[in-house]
Amino acid sequence: MRKVFATFVGASLVSMLAACGGGAAGPTIPDTPEGAAFEFRSSLMKAIAWKMTQVGGMADGDIPVDEAAFREHTADVAALAGMVTDGFIPNSAIEGSAALPEIWTNMSDFEAKAADFQNAAASLAMAAQQSGFESAKGMVQAVRQSCGGCHRPYRRRAAE
Repeated sequence: MRKVFATFVGASLVSMLAACGGGAAGPTIPDTPEGAAFEFRSSLMKAIAWKMTQVGGMADGDIPVDEAAFREHTADVAALAGMVTDGFIPNSAIEGSAALPEIWTNMSDFEAKAADFQNAAASLAMAAQQSGFESAKGMVQAVRQSCGGCHRPYRRRAAE
């Protein structure tokens, strides 16, 4: 069921981003399951980044705090975090992608780092739901660190 939902969400995100101009020049994406996995993970990461920008902006004081939006965004990040590994099927490295080949050669470590992200995001969402922004805002940094824990070893830097 989760895979079906993930596929639906991924296709919806791809359609939404393309409609909003998110389909700018980038890698050529083959019409294959591997290409679909790439599109899914790219769209998923963009959605997570947008949501985390809102959450982090509130936590940092750069965006006015909106309790309802904070709870919604943290819940969405937690849900999306559970889908990260779904976009990294075997042989889905696409030329021009930010994903490094080490993901597929060290999948167990990648999956462990993705689980750390999911756990940190779920903890933040739970705290936001149960105790509100003031109690949860200190947990935003742990989510950011878990993102970096995966990005540092497995994501190509923009200048590479």
